[in-house]
Amino acid sequence: GEAAATGEAGSGQEQRRAMKTGIRIAGIGGQGLVSASVVLAEALGVVRDFQVVQTQFYASNITGGASCGDVVVADEKITFPWVLEPDLLIALAQDAVDGHGAKMRPGTVVIADDIMVTDLTPFGEEVSVHWASLTRTADEVGSRRCANIVALGALSHLTGLLDLTQVSKAVTSSAPGKPETNCMAVEAGYALKLTPAEGDRAT
Repeated sequence: GEAAATGEAGSGQEQRRAMKTGIRIAGIGGQGLVSASVVLAEALGVVRDFQVVQTQFYASNITGGASCGDVVVADEKITFPWVLEPDLLIALAQDAVDGHGAKMRPGTVVIADDIMVTDLTPFGEEVSVHWASLTRTADEVGSRRCANIVALGALSHLTGLLDLTQVSKAVTSSAPGKPETNCMAVEAGYALKLTPAEGDRAT
């Protein structure tokens, strides 16, 4: 993620690197993107005790419009709460790739749904893209609407920001829907094998 050196120059102490990461969960309205970002913020802020800020964006209030939920997580006070260039992107629809792909800087990590996303060419070659069966897994759990919760499990495992117990605790306390279905969804997401999307982009 973005890192900033802290400490006074010449203090004689080794400088510590501050942790700051911007996470965007993007797709279309009706996919539970904002609620997923709220759950993620709770997991990181309450369960892990990081500093967090959650924001959201809607291009339309109707189902099907572009939408995203953002979370900034840091180990120090957050002075700028907006995610301009995400360090991590969950793309739950092709709209997310088309709308945000060109803005991803080298080193950004992307989790792309392998049904709802079909074209990765907007991403640069230095962006690390992983295919994930988020929607397929949600269908297997019993509700496509919980693909957002599957995504939280996959993100937690890939990044190491949260273990399964920590993310499950936040999902149980904050996620809308049936608690038992959400628990199954986050556990299934955490167990997902992600596939690097090498060779799936135009050169």
